[in-house]
Amino acid sequence: MHKSGYKHSEFTPEEQEQLRQSPHVKRVTAKRVWYTVEFKEMFWEQYNASKMQPELIFMDAGIDPKVLGMNRVWGLVTMLRRAKERGEDFQDVELPQDKKKPPPEPKPEIPKPPTPRVPRGFIADGDIRKLFHQVAYMTQELEFIKKIISAETDGRSKK
Repeated sequence: MHKSGYKHSEFTPEEQEQLRQSPHVKRVTAKRVWYTVEFKEMFWEQYNASKMQPELIFMDAGIDPKVLGMNRVWGLVTMLRRAKERGEDFQDVELPQDKKKPPPEPKPEIPKPPTPRVPRGFIADGDIRKLFHQVAYMTQELEFIKKIISAETDGRSKK
């Protein structure tokens, strides 16, 4: 327990079951609680309309704030405020940020040039590898420049 009497660590199985009994709780794990959209909207409305302390809103809803801990109580306020600042609607279950972003576009694969037949001793193998690397890099740069030009001209050729 924290000095203030409010818990701030994992939920016991009994506490998880107590939280699951609430109609305002969507999901509970040992470390997290997810609330229903309806509860979030009601909570946000009461918090802003009356400037009521978050602990009292939880108590009025039948959820013991001492079971949650002050970090979770105020964490809900922070999460809801951020969602509103971003212009987002409240959701039942929050997704991790990396799942909200679209997947990156695949990079075009540049084919490796064929290895030329060069007599041994004429050019060192290390020099050949270095030259191939330079050619591949320059080919990539050229393709990138072509894409920039194409984007600037909307794919039309200049006359």
